[in-house]
This record gives sequence, structure tokens and C-alpha cells, in this order.
Amino acid sequence: MTMCTFRVNDVLKDKILVNRESARLLENAIIAALKSSPAPESPPNEKPVAVDFDGVEGIAPSFLDELLSVLESVVRESSSGCERGVIVRNPPTRLSLKFEAVARGHGMTARALPDGSWLLTPNPNATA
Repeated sequence: MTMCTFRVNDVLKDKILVNRESARLLENAIIAALKSSPAPESPPNEKPVAVDFDGVEGIAPSFLDELLSVLESVVRESSSGCERGVIVRNPPTRLSLKFEAVARGHGMTARALPDGSWLLTPNPNATA
């Protein structure tokens, strides 16, 4: 399956990402990554989005919350409202209960993968 990936550190040079405004600055990069990704093997609205945090040393729950809001907005506009999963690559911290709660607030389930990445997937039973 083709994956759309963008590196946070290509846009934001801060090592610690704590505020919502920083996440909003990623919107254009997300749009560009979605447009430039190769033709998917699966339907475009099922193509996973990967956010690579390589080079980032910390993120706050408020940053992740706003990043998920940005992703929801951009994906909704680019794929007729279909929901996609998100892979957080090279997260600067382990997946904690507070980050899981942020994902739940967006109707998603979060789990850590064996390589340390986080997988956030739409929860069909959520009422977010």
C-alpha cells in the first residue's frame, strides 16, 4: 500500500513542539504531501498518512490534538470525507495515556507498533 509521508522537521525547526499554532503551520506541507504522493494501490481515501517526527525531541498533547484536527480537515477536503489512519513515525516519546486520550477525542484508537511508531486508526464506535 502506498503511503503519504511528511517530515515535521522539514517545516518546523523547533525540537520541542508544544503549541497549536505550530501544528497549524504544517497544513500546507500536509496538503503538498498528499498531492505529491504516488498513485495508490488502494483507493485514494484509504491511503495512510505518515507523520515523521525524526529530529523532534518532544511534543505536547495540545500539539498532537491540533495536528489531528489539521489532518482531519485536509483529508476531509481531499477525499470526500473518508477517514484515514495516521502513522506517527519516530515519535519523540512513548505512547502514553494522555496521547491515547487525544486520539480518542478525534474518534481514533491509538496503539504502539513494535518499531515504536504509533498507529492511530478511526474507531467506528467512537462518537467524537
